[in-house]
Amino acid sequence: MLMSVLWALQSPAQSFNPDQVKNALVKVIVKVNDRESNSLTGFLWKSPHQIVTSLHGMSRTGDIMVLYQGQAWRRAQIKKVLQKADLVLLELLPGQPELPAGLVPIQSFHPGKIAVGMEVFALGYNGGATGSSSRQMKKGYVDPETLANLIPKKDKDALAKIGFPALDLNILYLEGSLLPGFSGAPVFDTQSRLIGIGDGGLEKGASNVSWIIPASYLTELESSGLSALPPGFENLTQLFSATAKIEFSAPEMAESSRETEEFLDVSFEEMDELSVEAIGFEFYTTKNRSIMEMMYSSDDPENIQKLAEEFALELNIQLDYEAMRFDIYEDIYNGIVLAVPEGRSLLFNPEEEAFQVENADGNDMHLFFYGMQSDFSQTDFEELLFSIGDIINEDFALRYGMSGFTIDEEYSYWDEFEGNRKVAWILSLGNENLIGEDGLEYALYMYMTLLMNEDKSFLSIATIPIPVELVEMAMTYGLDCNNPGLYGEYCRYFNQVFQTFAAAHLTSFAY
Repeated sequence: MLMSVLWALQSPAQSFNPDQVKNALVKVIVKVNDRESNSLTGFLWKSPHQIVTSLHGMSRTGDIMVLYQGQAWRRAQIKKVLQKADLVLLELLPGQPELPAGLVPIQSFHPGKIAVGMEVFALGYNGGATGSSSRQMKKGYVDPETLANLIPKKDKDALAKIGFPALDLNILYLEGSLLPGFSGAPVFDTQSRLIGIGDGGLEKGASNVSWIIPASYLTELESSGLSALPPGFENLTQLFSATAKIEFSAPEMAESSRETEEFLDVSFEEMDELSVEAIGFEFYTTKNRSIMEMMYSSDDPENIQKLAEEFALELNIQLDYEAMRFDIYEDIYNGIVLAVPEGRSLLFNPEEEAFQVENADGNDMHLFFYGMQSDFSQTDFEELLFSIGDIINEDFALRYGMSGFTIDEEYSYWDEFEGNRKVAWILSLGNENLIGEDGLEYALYMYMTLLMNEDKSFLSIATIPIPVELVEMAMTYGLDCNNPGLYGEYCRYFNQVFQTFAAAHLTSFAY
C-alpha cells in the first residue's frame, strides 16, 4: 500500500561511453606518513607523463605514486599548481620503465554551458579500489554559481583562512555527492566530453557539499608559474571526503619495487566497497561519524538537541553520546544520504519494498527507508505529507494492533531549502501502549523524515518502543549511562532509542 504512493521507478537514459575515456584514467596515491596515504583519481592530460588531480590531496613530505591501467606503478612529482581552483598538474619522474601501451590522454575539454538537470558522469576509483567505476549524477542549481554561494558560513570561514579553493571560484554544482577516492576524477557530459574535475566533499552534517571544477581552469593550470604547495597547506582542516584515506601497516614504500606494487594492490583490493542497490537507488558507505560531529555541522539538529535535553532534564537519563557513531551511506546519483547506527547493516527487504537497517536485537526498534523517483514538480508537499501520513498511520497501526497514532506537534514541522528541497520531520505516539514479550509495557513512538524535490521523494521511518516502567524508574532514581554499572542493559537500550531516532532524523539530501 505504501509503495503505491511512494515508488514509481523511472530509469534515466545513459549515453556516456566510458570506453572512450578509460585509457586516460589513473589512480593517484600520496603518502602522508608511515601509516597513512591519500587516494585520489587523476587523468592524463595531453601526455601520458602528465596527470591532473586535486591539490587538496597532496602532502608536503609524501611520495606520489600513479597507477596506470591497474597494472603499473610510477612515481610522480608536482609540476604546476593552481591554488584557487584546487588543481595540480603532476609529471612522472625521469628514469622509470616505459609506460604500458594503449594510453590515450585527454586532449581537450568542452567549454559549453551545462544545463541544470543535465546528466554528468564521473569516472574514478571508489575508496582506492583497483578497478575504476562511473558515477552518474545531475547538474544542480545554485545562483550565482560560485563556491561562496554553495557552502555554509563555517566552511567559508575555514577556507578563507586556508586560502583555497577561492571563494569566488566558478564551479559546477552537483546534485549528489562524490565517493571517497573521486577527488580529481574527470567528469564528462553525455557525449563523453570532459567538462570538469571532481572536487569538494566538505562536511555538512551527514552529507557533503560536492562540486565540479570547470575544465576551463585547465588552461590556467597549464600556464601557472607555481610548483610549490601554498603556504598554510598543512593547516587544511576541512575534510574533503572525496579523497579516500588509506591506512598502511607495512613499512615505507620501496623505490619502484615489486613488493611495493603487490602491497598496494592487496591493500586497495581489500577496500573495494559493495553497494546496496534496489528500486533505482544505489547506496555506498562513505564515512563514519559521531553523533556530535553531525550535530555540530548539520543544517537542522533541532529535534536531536531537543530529545537530548528531554532525556537529561525530564527523564533523568544521561546517555553515552561518545559511543554513538554512524556509518554514512550515500546514493550518488539521487543525492540521498542515510545515517545507519554503527555495527548494523543496510539491506534491501523485498517484502517491504524498502531498504532496512538490520536489527539483531529482536525488538521492535526498526528503521525503514522508502524511495520513489517521479515528477514531483507540481506536487503540493503538504498534501503529499498528509497522504503518506494517513497511509502510514493505517499500515503501522495494523501491524502493531492499535487504533492509530497521534502526532506530537512539538517535534513535528517541515522546512524548505535551496534547490526546491523540502524536508518534514514528524513524531507520532501510538494511541495505546503495548505489552512486550518481556512483560513490560511500552509506549510506541514512530519518527518519520520525508524528503521531496522535483524528481524524487524519500522517506525514513523509525519505530521506537519506550519501556514505561524503566522510564519511571529513571525519573525517580536517575540513570547515568556514562557509568552504567549494573544497569548496562538498560543503558544499551536507551542509547539505541536515541540513536535510532537520530538516524531517522539525519536522512537528508546531499547538498
